[in-house]
Amino acid sequence: MDALNAFFSTPAIRAIWTDEAVIAAMVRFEAELAAAQRDCNVIPAEAAAVIIDTCSTFTIAPARLASDARVAGTLAIPLVKALKSAVSGRDERAAAYVHYGSTSQDIADTATVLLARQSLGLLLDELVRLGDALAGQVEAHRRTPLLGRTLIQPAAPVTFGWKAAGWLDAAGRCAVALRRAADEACTLQFGGANGTLAAHYGEGQRVARELARRLGLAVPAISWQGGRDRLARLGGELAILCGALGKIGRDISLLMQVEVAEAFEPAGEGRGGSSAMPHKRNPVSSMYLLDAAYRAPALAGILAGELPSEHERGLGSWPNSQPVLADLFSLAASSIAAAVDIAEGVRVDAQAMQDNIDRLYGVVYSEGISLKLSALLGPAAAQRIVGQVCEQAIAQRTPVAGLLKKIPEVAAVLDADDIDVLAGPQPQIAACQPMCSAVLYQWQEQKTLIKED
Repeated sequence: MDALNAFFSTPAIRAIWTDEAVIAAMVRFEAELAAAQRDCNVIPAEAAAVIIDTCSTFTIAPARLASDARVAGTLAIPLVKALKSAVSGRDERAAAYVHYGSTSQDIADTATVLLARQSLGLLLDELVRLGDALAGQVEAHRRTPLLGRTLIQPAAPVTFGWKAAGWLDAAGRCAVALRRAADEACTLQFGGANGTLAAHYGEGQRVARELARRLGLAVPAISWQGGRDRLARLGGELAILCGALGKIGRDISLLMQVEVAEAFEPAGEGRGGSSAMPHKRNPVSSMYLLDAAYRAPALAGILAGELPSEHERGLGSWPNSQPVLADLFSLAASSIAAAVDIAEGVRVDAQAMQDNIDRLYGVVYSEGISLKLSALLGPAAAQRIVGQVCEQAIAQRTPVAGLLKKIPEVAAVLDADDIDVLAGPQPQIAACQPMCSAVLYQWQEQKTLIKED
């Protein structure tokens, strides 16, 4: 179902994790290994030349490789066997130096890391685009009143820009954390049969450094066949990113409900339709965000669950990294694309937002009113007055401000203008501004961290 499931991913990320791309990354490892060993005088230059040249044209059918790997237990074994055969056809002596001093996990893990690095570059670029789009919404709507909702019930108003700032804050932190996890994960795996590079007779670290340089990867202090925390951490950050962006989908889908009708995903021909109900406009980008948020944690849990592997190389654990990470990157890419779609194209109905505040007749301002009256009249009196007024406002469909002005106790300590301010959105709007500014400033700093070479 690869083709049918493609709509839960993006074309760009799928292009990185194709069968051909995985094979190409493995073959690249073998070519660069031969070059590094040549430069360190570990294998003859003539043999390296044949290996490198053969790798440049080497191909193998993915179906054949998968079939042979099912018997061998890893893709690396049949691939190396086929590569040795191809090299032997040119120079039988050179074939002895193919995959020299290396092991199956070296080629499998390093190929995975190479594909992960490509994927991370793509995701981080899109996260910058997402952050900039969210920052634009913060600026545009930092003073647009929106009913706050806690435990799914009405609370004091916030602003839509403040809500978007919360999304941006989470997205920015996730992007920075993903960048850090990426820097750690993009590390060469090269240890040979037992992890010590013993077959290189003292030249192992030199070869590792040269191989890492050629592949553009970091050099570990020790090979990591049995230490899978870097990949688990990367998987965890991808899952956290999907969950954090999933909140955008959750919030927007709730705001899109016809009973609320305050904010909407961008419209388009055929978008969000129903096979049975022509009137429907489903929140499809929100659906993709929530799909990724639901699925990614379980996948990340696989990588975390495999950390206590057996001895120097675990049984049945490390081969999982590639398909699990491929799925996680696919979900993360889908999530970011859906979030960008919303952030760049969301339609905000400011009038509907204000109408939903107004139909509660000011009871959502009860906290500020109660605090002010507590200071002036004492907590007991404030609680009695505000409780009574809120009940009357809903029952009589009368604004709280008008009711407060008729109470002698309140009129004695607050004039009409003070009451209008307390029972209005301005204090709430003003309270949102420092946080909006702080998040926007923070995003500019985070962008520098995300984009730095």
